[in-house]
Amino acid sequence: MIQFELIREVMIEGLSEHLGVPVIEIDGKGEVPPYPFMTYSFTDEGSIVGHMASKVVGDRIIYFGTVPLSVSFQSYALSRLESVNQANRARDWFLTDGHWLLKDAAGVVVVEVGQTQNNDLQIGDEWERRNGFEIDCRTTNIIDQELQSIDEVNLKGVDPING
Repeated sequence: MIQFELIREVMIEGLSEHLGVPVIEIDGKGEVPPYPFMTYSFTDEGSIVGHMASKVVGDRIIYFGTVPLSVSFQSYALSRLESVNQANRARDWFLTDGHWLLKDAAGVVVVEVGQTQNNDLQIGDEWERRNGFEIDCRTTNIIDQELQSIDEVNLKGVDPING
């Protein structure tokens, strides 16, 4: 199983602590916080790349495989400069401290941090100042289950070997 809750907790709490602003799910429930804040959304929630490997440990079989994850972030602020600075600080965190925190605490490796892009939106006469970027990560999907062994096999109709 992919440890989404652990990944989300480490990523979002670490980024929020670093920036000193709330980081909320883009379409989550609840009130939108006052500016400035960040939003996030898992845009690729992981499909196994290639075949899963397996190993037997005692009476258990463990399957594991590499999974890509993509997360999109948006910085919201009252001014364009504040939004750009906040987005760039978030990007820098994923390139430095966040990279190591995710690796050590959640088993996630940040493999690419995208460029910041302006996503300002005009709503009536007002502008919502937004700048966003995306990160690509890799983690491991682990499936641990009881080993189902075959104790007996009926080989009727099979020619014996060397006979």
